[in-house]
Amino acid sequence: MRLMTAIAASLVLVCGARAALAHARLEKAVPSVGGTVASASEIRLTFSEGVEPKFSGATLTSPAGANAPLGQPRVEGGDQRVLIIPIMSALTAGEYAVRWRAVSVDTHHTQGTFKFTVKP
Repeated sequence: MRLMTAIAASLVLVCGARAALAHARLEKAVPSVGGTVASASEIRLTFSEGVEPKFSGATLTSPAGANAPLGQPRVEGGDQRVLIIPIMSALTAGEYAVRWRAVSVDTHHTQGTFKFTVKP
């Protein structure tokens, strides 16, 4: 019986440690990673776990190398996994780079980049 209790306790500790090491991974982006769009009014990032919008966000670099103006990041309604960042001006044709950063609700930091294209 003691052996079974010890095994059960060990499994709980291992599973709990695994959950504590989780990070908010980017699962989906709109515009899509490597995709082509006619236009875009926002960047919508879906993560594997909830993020804190106050500490998360993105930059959007235009084909000319300038940062496009973005609004305040917010989460979608009741789903803290979806971070929405408004694009404040119309995008011209060309390839854009998104550099995102996320702080998950358990305070882990992640970041990444991807590109998308606005067609003429």
